[in-house]
Amino acid sequence: MKKFLVLVACFIMVVGFGISRANAAGFGFYGTVGSGSGDFTFEGSPAFDVDTTHSGAGFVFDSAVARDTLFNYQLNLGYDKFTLEDPTGDELELSGLMISNAFGFGVVRTEGFRMWLGPEIRLAWASGSKNVTDYDLFGLGFGPALGMNFNLPGPVTLALKVGYQIINYSGEANTPYTWYDVDVKEKMAYVNLSLMFRSSGDTF
Repeated sequence: MKKFLVLVACFIMVVGFGISRANAAGFGFYGTVGSGSGDFTFEGSPAFDVDTTHSGAGFVFDSAVARDTLFNYQLNLGYDKFTLEDPTGDELELSGLMISNAFGFGVVRTEGFRMWLGPEIRLAWASGSKNVTDYDLFGLGFGPALGMNFNLPGPVTLALKVGYQIINYSGEANTPYTWYDVDVKEKMAYVNLSLMFRSSGDTF
């Protein structure tokens, strides 16, 4: 419950920031895929390697899609499907909520194109079931992100974002008889495509 409250508090904070900047910003939708590798540890057992994949979609907000300003903040909020595959090919599928917060600096700024880079923080809450075991994990990640906004005539922007995240998940695996602490340490790269609509104040 404590981890869930932290996630809700962060969501309220970023949404409040977005509302305060809504007169000069972009809103829209994104889709994303990613893959990587990690270490999976059950309480009291040695860690083993896993391959990981992500796919998801959701809402995107950006405080400066086209404006000629150095700084932009980008929020992604949506669904994330998280799959872990062990060396035998056995898979564990989890899904849940993902919130990413990117803090960008516009290194290229023109009327039709903006390229930014900066740090990104990711929060995730993933759950799922396999073989009468319920998994509930909370993740915190950090890494660099690079974004490119292609500003089309009118209010439409197509955006590409690529990034790399080091994410630590912690939580529980609950069986009908007992429960275990679970930890996953993941390194993954992702690609994110967005369609955004700029407000009247978000112009070069």
